Amino acid sequence: VILVVATAVFFAAAPWLIDAFTAFNHSGAKDPATVAMQRQVSTDLLRWFTPQILFYGLLAIGGALLNVRRRFGAPMWVPIANNVVCIGVLIVFAMVAPSPTLHSVAMSPGQIALLGAGTTAGVLVQLLLLGPSLLAWNAKTGRKYIDLRDDAVRAVARLGSWTFGIVVLNQIALYVVIALAFSSGGSGPVSAYTYAYAFMQMPFAIVAVSVMSGITPDLSHFHAVGDEHAFVRRFGTGLRATLALIIPASLVLFILARPLIALLLGHGASDAAQTTQTASALAKLALGLPGFTVFQYSIRALQARREAATAFWLYVGENIANVILAVVLVRPLGLGGVALAVSIAYTLGAIAGLILLSVRLGALGLQGCYRPLVRITTASVVMSVVLLVVSNLSTSTSVVGLVIRVFSALLLGGLAYLGVVALMARRSRRQRDPRSRSLAD
Repeated sequence: VILVVATAVFFAAAPWLIDAFTAFNHSGAKDPATVAMQRQVSTDLLRWFTPQILFYGLLAIGGALLNVRRRFGAPMWVPIANNVVCIGVLIVFAMVAPSPTLHSVAMSPGQIALLGAGTTAGVLVQLLLLGPSLLAWNAKTGRKYIDLRDDAVRAVARLGSWTFGIVVLNQIALYVVIALAFSSGGSGPVSAYTYAYAFMQMPFAIVAVSVMSGITPDLSHFHAVGDEHAFVRRFGTGLRATLALIIPASLVLFILARPLIALLLGHGASDAAQTTQTASALAKLALGLPGFTVFQYSIRALQARREAATAFWLYVGENIANVILAVVLVRPLGLGGVALAVSIAYTLGAIAGLILLSVRLGALGLQGCYRPLVRITTASVVMSVVLLVVSNLSTSTSVVGLVIRVFSALLLGGLAYLGVVALMARRSRRQRDPRSRSLAD
């Protein structure tokens, strides 16, 4: 019911929402007619997108139910169908409108409907494909009924109210970030920030979300049965596994941001200035990827402990820091300042989250749990040097040149990373094994 009401409210409020997000646009920077046309197209697209509130809400509920039952497969693969549908929609759009402009799209309701309805259809397909797994689980769990007085329902309502507050806080912070990005140069910086944030999120979505989805039910179970030792052990191994992949991924994005963005975006509608702006934003966001990941992991742990109020206040601090830093840094650094503010705020939030958990739990892992991260960090530094050198051996900006620069850097950097990890692991085993030392002597 809440999702349906929220969908209807956002549909009706679409014009005011778009006006709010473009409130910082200076009237002298663009022709007022162009700004009005941008707002109209944005409003129409937002109304096509609003059903996604309902669909994504149901996906979140369905995914949570399956995760609790240790069924992780369907929630992981159904987003692929969404991507396939969206790619198909964009291909069709390119065939229908090979050279689209703001004016041509604004004058063609069919093109707007294709983009808006097609994108929403991808989410609907994702939801429908999750249905069979939910039905199969539902058939085995007996008769369902609604009892609003049930203790579980009351607990969900209590915890959910804090989660709703987190959603509101995040939307307010997002509004400020987008508005400040818009104020630094109009829609160009907004697009650059959106692209950069999406690229930054990719390793998090692939690695961290997968690990968190598998670990969160365990953390909730251990807290429910009062086994704090098992909770700490599981938290530590999960954090170590996540950082072991996120640390090198963040360095890859930071060092290769410019050639990666030039390769992926620089040969379409994005010009050289926009490509440079997007790459700069990605590099600054990549610096905060470990902090962003640890912050989200800490929130999951707090929610598993039913400390939704603590998670809410942690988000309050993070969002306040984000807004203040963005306001301070946007003037001297432009879009780069906005991106840097996001990274710093999440890093500070991650530190605060770990401190809160350590106060409640003590050491966040067994003895020696994080020792392998020393090898990971050392190998990542060596990999970074190789990436930096190899990617700058050529300054080619052609498609072939960029492909060679990026993939040769990734290949040699990856080999250097694996070589250092293997060498340090072998050395560690020899130090622990007395027989190895005696044979070496």
